[in-house]
Amino acid sequence: MRSIVLPLLLLALAGCSSTGPIREPAALEDVSAARHVKVLWSSSTSSDRLNRVYDRLAPVIADGTLYTASANGMVYAFDIAKGKKQWQQRLELVITGGVGLNQEQLFVGSAKAEVLALSRNSGAVQWRTTLSSEILAPPVATANQLIVRCVDGNVYALNAENGQQLWHYQGSVPALSLRGDSTPVIAGDNVLLGLANGRIAALSLDDGSVIWESNVAVAQGRTDLERMVDVDATPLVTDETIYAVAYQGKVVALSRQTGSTIWSRDIGSSAGLGLDEHHLYVVDDQDQIWTLDRNSGASLWKSDKLKYRDLSAPVPMKDSVVVGDFEGYLHWLSLEDGHVIARHQVSDDGIRMAPIVINEVLYVRTKNGNLEALTLTP
Repeated sequence: MRSIVLPLLLLALAGCSSTGPIREPAALEDVSAARHVKVLWSSSTSSDRLNRVYDRLAPVIADGTLYTASANGMVYAFDIAKGKKQWQQRLELVITGGVGLNQEQLFVGSAKAEVLALSRNSGAVQWRTTLSSEILAPPVATANQLIVRCVDGNVYALNAENGQQLWHYQGSVPALSLRGDSTPVIAGDNVLLGLANGRIAALSLDDGSVIWESNVAVAQGRTDLERMVDVDATPLVTDETIYAVAYQGKVVALSRQTGSTIWSRDIGSSAGLGLDEHHLYVVDDQDQIWTLDRNSGASLWKSDKLKYRDLSAPVPMKDSVVVGDFEGYLHWLSLEDGHVIARHQVSDDGIRMAPIVINEVLYVRTKNGNLEALTLTP
């Protein structure tokens, strides 16, 4: 287990907490709105103080249904067309990692190291198993396998049908690291892991053997705090390239086959990355938003208008990139130069996880479980 995870001192330096930034956040400037935000529907899940502690429970969407979970053990399915609840299921546990899915099942992880498989159609529990420690990242599944990451560095491959262990990988965990784990990424026959020591590891999906490891950032400094370089944001993958970023470190493009560095920039982040056909979007450690050329890493623009507002990972939408903040606002920035073209407050709960954009409709969940579907119009 990690000996220390995200103490108050780290919160002060990182600029955020469970209730909002410690540093003075940038004041919101008036927006000469070039776009109108239209709310298509809104709904809510159970409100609970645990949602403030475990605020990375991102929803997932598949086949016209949005699946989401609350830390107090509730799992939900909503129709994405009108936001109508299809079913809900109460689990007698604290959900800390979720939601993952395959064609037929949903998967969640708990504070007591439990993994549960549920039916996508009804929410009925199909199996449960206990691993080595708390699970903060969503389980990731193929049709046959489930990859689960625990906070103690252990990664497990389970049989998706019955939960039996297929293989196990033990990663190293520094004495001090961020409170959270990046989501494993299944890329072809590999599992990609962002590690707390500033590295990316590619494992074989068949047996968990290490294919390659590559540095995203190298720890520097005299104290454990200065040497923190967690790859806490989930890597993004294209056909040939992996994009990753480390806290207090760098953003890099790596060869998917070998892990060799294609380019790197001295931009640290734990919030995350966004990607479209030509650009990579980064929210850095100070909540500045960068747009980089995907092929070279060259800067196209940077915006500091939302500095220290505890932003979510950025998501492209139409001719803009959108982020959420600690006060529950969504901000749309122009892809051309980064100026804000629209703004909308979902609630005052705060938005930790990146919105989901499908067919030019944005779906967002606040920390406390409020859901909205939105679109932009001229």
